[in-house]
Amino acid sequence: MTNTNYKSALITGATSGIGLETAIRLSESGIHVTATGRRKEKLIELQNKISCDIIEIDVRNQEKIYSELGKLDIDILVNNAGVGKGFAPIFLAEPEDINTTTETNVTSFLHLLRAIVPGMVKRKKGHIINIGSIAGLYPVSSSVYGGSKGAVHMINQNLRVELSGTGVRATEICPGRVNTEFFDVAFSDNPDKKEQMTSGLELLEQQDVADAIMFAINAPWRMNVSMIELTPTEQVPGGSIIKKAK
Repeated sequence: MTNTNYKSALITGATSGIGLETAIRLSESGIHVTATGRRKEKLIELQNKISCDIIEIDVRNQEKIYSELGKLDIDILVNNAGVGKGFAPIFLAEPEDINTTTETNVTSFLHLLRAIVPGMVKRKKGHIINIGSIAGLYPVSSSVYGGSKGAVHMINQNLRVELSGTGVRATEICPGRVNTEFFDVAFSDNPDKKEQMTSGLELLEQQDVADAIMFAINAPWRMNVSMIELTPTEQVPGGSIIKKAK
């Protein structure tokens, strides 16, 4: 059981990786889970594994966000759905990747908050878990993806101010490289880049990130865990790059 009186959770992007593991953990803790994702067959697999409600949805469908998700009474929102398209430098980025990344990681992210948070504020009870990235905290060679996760970081910081006095908590989880489907999708057209990003170090596992999420949720109500940054031991963010112009 969690250390709070939370009873329900909505998890976006629950068909794999961090979202899937978090759905299992919360269900095992006695929380009623509503799991969402684009792949219905994966949602059904999850439903066969744990007791949960499932909703097939692409989070870019704003109408469905408000009509189907906005009517739910949710105590915990795990704002996890996101994509990694757009890792190329902005001067090489595909316009379609720019749209997909910003619409999923920023625009839909905000609409999910708008749909769910009013109920939390009204009930003076809730916890928002926003899945960011170390790419949103440190410069990386990706204005598109890094910029979208930088937006998540500032949104969470502003949420803390907006929610002051409501009793609703907000936490940003900022993982480094995690052994999930993320890189398969992000570099589906560039296997060499995927190999470069996932080899040479021991990646985090989805269970590690779920541990961090559960820590924040299980913290006593008086404590808001504003941000958790976690990386593989062998991955160190930051530093500088010096290259002579040719």
